[in-house]
Amino acid sequence: MKRFILVVAAVLVAFSASARGGFLIKAGLSNSNMDLNREVGTVISEDVLGGAAFNNLTGYHAGIGYRTGTWSGLRFQPELIYNLRGTRVDDATTWKMGYLEMPLNLQWGLDLIVLRPFLQVAPTIGYDFMNTTSDTASGKALGNVTLDANRLEYGLSIGGGLDVMNSIQLSVNYNWNFGSVANLSAYKDQVAGIERGKARCLQLSVAFLF
Repeated sequence: MKRFILVVAAVLVAFSASARGGFLIKAGLSNSNMDLNREVGTVISEDVLGGAAFNNLTGYHAGIGYRTGTWSGLRFQPELIYNLRGTRVDDATTWKMGYLEMPLNLQWGLDLIVLRPFLQVAPTIGYDFMNTTSDTASGKALGNVTLDANRLEYGLSIGGGLDVMNSIQLSVNYNWNFGSVANLSAYKDQVAGIERGKARCLQLSVAFLF
């Protein structure tokens, strides 16, 4: 009987804890690329990079956050994240951008005592503190396009995840940058007035909850 009471008490404690908020430390991988339509990508690739193509680049992200308690399955989780992303031209040439981002996650999930699966959406703002290209011929050519890269970004993140034992949070998010990371106006005569390149990023994350 005493053992049963202890088990029930432990379950109740875990359940009540799931409704409370707290701080978190988060890190993971970021897989990103430039989102150019085919005509823009072809012009930049052929005229600037000698036929090389834009490819995905795997970077990383890390930061901190705070999550509120839950109400009817809803939870607010703002974060402050450093996100290193960019694009790869070839094995030796990359364009890397280091952003400090603030996603404002709104989650809806199901509290299953020890597990909490959830969906989330987040408007995101950020600032680019680093914008570098490799010291290669392709990198220097790409640098001419990225000299006036925009520092301020804004976008939207959609994803989901799983809280485990109110201690670990696993999540996956896909981020759209609605702003422009570089001005391609020098090529607008060749690409029918399409002047901007945007960034997309897939994030896989693990967070430790406190």
